Amino acid sequence: MKQEIRVPEIAEGVTAGTVVSIAVAVGDEVEAEQTLLELETDKAVVEIPSPAGGRVSAIRAEEGHEVEVGAVIMVLETADEKQAKDKPEAEEPEAEEPEAEEPEAEEPEAEEPEAEEPEAEEAEAEEAEAEEPEAGAAEAGAAEIDLTGVRRDNRVAPAAPSVRRLARELGVDIYQVQGSGAGGRISADDIRGYVRDTMQRVTGGGLPVSEFPGLHAQRPLPDFSRFGETSREPLSRVRELTADAMSYAWSTIPLVTQYDKADIGKLEAFRRAFNDDAEPEARLTVTALLVKVCAAALRAFPHFNSALDLARRELVLHQFINIGVAVDTPAGLLVPVLREADHKGIERIAVELNELATRSRERRIKPAELEGGTFTISNLGGIGGSAFTPIVYAPQVAILGVSGSEQQPLWNGSAFEARLMLPLCLSYDHRAIDGAAGARFLRWICQALENPLQLVMKG
Repeated sequence: MKQEIRVPEIAEGVTAGTVVSIAVAVGDEVEAEQTLLELETDKAVVEIPSPAGGRVSAIRAEEGHEVEVGAVIMVLETADEKQAKDKPEAEEPEAEEPEAEEPEAEEPEAEEPEAEEPEAEEAEAEEAEAEEPEAGAAEAGAAEIDLTGVRRDNRVAPAAPSVRRLARELGVDIYQVQGSGAGGRISADDIRGYVRDTMQRVTGGGLPVSEFPGLHAQRPLPDFSRFGETSREPLSRVRELTADAMSYAWSTIPLVTQYDKADIGKLEAFRRAFNDDAEPEARLTVTALLVKVCAAALRAFPHFNSALDLARRELVLHQFINIGVAVDTPAGLLVPVLREADHKGIERIAVELNELATRSRERRIKPAELEGGTFTISNLGGIGGSAFTPIVYAPQVAILGVSGSEQQPLWNGSAFEARLMLPLCLSYDHRAIDGAAGARFLRWICQALENPLQLVMKG
């Protein structure tokens, strides 16, 4: 029998993905669980396996194109249908069972035209819509002329004429609407959703359900060709998601950043001594030590391990501690999440963290491993710099930034002596956390790094 293979629900909130590569061709024999294609979605590349063994009879997806969850990507001819085709004619007269089964075997053939009818009707409707009377076309053209100031390279928005007309009637700049259809095509629902979310932000009616379309909310670009030659490259999926998330955070979170330094001379001596005898996968990093320290700090300061729900006027206090760690990869910034960090020892944290970072750089990280974080650490110490201002990743309320450690003179009461100082910067959502609480939280982390026994005494 023929079996349609659809895009499965990969993770919560994921509605679509981009086809990175197709591993099979029409006519190929495949086995159950064999990879059919790779799909990039939510900062991860996932493999879509075959649900059964059989022969690929059709491929309805293309590399580089976006497909939605539930969309048919391939058609598989399973073993049952192949056996029915190869069955000898001599067996047909036997008993009444073949006669009873014949209508069932013919049903898929009868259903196929019925399933195609809506698609044909939709195609005819789109053609009829595109072939509007000249008066209507003139009206649409006149209105589009008014939008030339916000066009990009004179490209028309990917939307049907009726959708563009709806945008004009509602006073919506269609070039700021993010389409949910294939290839970013904009629908009437996208227009209405944009209006609804905009009104929620303007009137303070709670946070919008969908993320702020930061990637599209910008002023029109000037004509750069007047100044010299330029080139363009498409945004990667990772960069697109990062732009959207950062724009949303920057436009909604009143950000405060606290700065402090920790004397990590003794801790660094211990780390180096431990690594001399440690296995490569268990080598301690400053980030691994910080994960353990921050997990303990979040237990001591539960408001930093929360989410703000303005719609209900509540602060959601998490009873679990999942710490995300920013990883620099060739594809962009990924943030795998170390779950239940407060219940793990430092050595186990180091092993898991090294493994997550490796799979992130190789794009083998799973979507579920990028979800559920309650606090984030961004360590730029390996690159350099003395301080920076990390942006809180909503719906989290705080993030810790780490810069490069360096020897600095420190007054001990009678003289200056060289100490290895680690600069830390804590950014937090001022709606959920006060400045005094932010200073205490960061000082607690510094003291724990300077005197790790504090974790045992207060654990």
